[in-house]
Amino acid sequence: MDWKSHAVIGAVASLAAAWLLGVHDTFGLAFFFVFGGLSALVPDLDHDASKGRQILDMVAIGFAATTAYMSGCGDKLCIPAIQKIGGMVVALLAMVGVYFLFFKFFKPRHRGITHTLVACFVFGVLLSFLTGLTLAIVGSVGYLSHLVADWHIKVI
Repeated sequence: MDWKSHAVIGAVASLAAAWLLGVHDTFGLAFFFVFGGLSALVPDLDHDASKGRQILDMVAIGFAATTAYMSGCGDKLCIPAIQKIGGMVVALLAMVGVYFLFFKFFKPRHRGITHTLVACFVFGVLLSFLTGLTLAIVGSVGYLSHLVADWHIKVI
C-alpha cells in the first residue's frame, strides 16, 4: 500500500478516535486528523524510500540546523561571529551524521519490529509521556491503522 493510502486511512481512523474521546472543536479535530495521518507513516520509517522517512529526514536536518544555530547564538536571532561558525558547522555535521549512521547501522528490516503491536504500544507510551493520553491514543490508532491496512499484524 502506498503512503497516501496509509495517511488517509490513519487520518480518518484517528479523527474517529478523537471524536470518541470527546474532541469536538474544529481545530482539535483538524490537528488530530493530520497527526493521525503522520502517525500512520511511522511503521515505514524502516524503509529508505518511504514518505515518512523522507519527512523525518527533513525534520532531523532542520532540528540539527536549528540546534547548531542556537549553539552559536543562544535563544536570540543573530549573525554568528566568524569564530563560532566553525563550531556550529561541526555541531550540525555531527548531529546529521549520527542520525544517518543510526539508520544505516541500526535500521530494522522492512516490516520488521516497526510492524508489530509491541512497536505500536511503545509508540503510544512514548507519546503519552511526551504529550498526554489523548494524543497518545490518537497516534496509536493512526499507527495501528497502518498495520491493519497492510494486513501485517504481528505481536513481536
